[in-house]
Amino acid sequence: MNTRKRSSRRAPRRKARGGASPLKRSPVAASLRPAAPDSPPFLEFWHRAKGTLPEKIEKADLRTLNLGLGFLFDRLRQAHALFEQEGDSDRQSIFSALGACWSFITLFGGPFVENLDVPIMRLQDALWMLDHGQTTPMLKPVRRRRGGRGPSSQTYASLRGHAAATVQLLRQAGLARDDAHKAVATQLRQLGVQPQRGSGTVTATTVRNWCNEVAEDVGRHGTAAMMYEHKLARGQAMLSAFPKDQARQCALEELTYWIRTLLPELRKST
Repeated sequence: MNTRKRSSRRAPRRKARGGASPLKRSPVAASLRPAAPDSPPFLEFWHRAKGTLPEKIEKADLRTLNLGLGFLFDRLRQAHALFEQEGDSDRQSIFSALGACWSFITLFGGPFVENLDVPIMRLQDALWMLDHGQTTPMLKPVRRRRGGRGPSSQTYASLRGHAAATVQLLRQAGLARDDAHKAVATQLRQLGVQPQRGSGTVTATTVRNWCNEVAEDVGRHGTAAMMYEHKLARGQAMLSAFPKDQARQCALEELTYWIRTLLPELRKST
């Protein structure tokens, strides 16, 4: 495929919004000097291709786009492998994943000029500073009023939604409601999942309460309800061809796989 001729004109400079003075280069951005001969292939590609893609892709852009996607997915897979190995206390995997995302965004001319990658890069910078003993404002905990229950994490809300979807899949595969609650609770206990608040273990009552929470979110605005809809639709499509006993087993195995992927520290403890 023929490549496009390079223009002799210089690429437009990235401008700060509202006529403000240009942003200072962050530690992350400052580290991205022109690629040396022994630089990683993705970095060499980024220096060559940044800001060259239009937002509406045409045939001539496909080679650059496909290369960019290839580097994006390769780097995300490497970050995911590191996350699975080290657990959620490892910041390097998150740092790498964020870098892969903003590097891909800046391949596009408009987003590159508009600095659309800046929020992601600032979060990456904050993680970098944390490893060097400094906490930036965005990573400082927000004080909340005394009393009341703290908010649930998005990860745990996703877990509740997936568990509720698994209950529904088990019921569709022939289990009674109470038996489905017990089956999911047993699976979660075997994985080492604990209630986010309080002490003890996940029980059938815990799972039933999660199902009620999802059912009350009629508009599907919360994370748990959105995850429920996603996992239920995916599970119904995947399990429809199986006999009921096999469908029940597959639904629980899918829940197990998802939890161990999302919470690798549980996989190490089992």
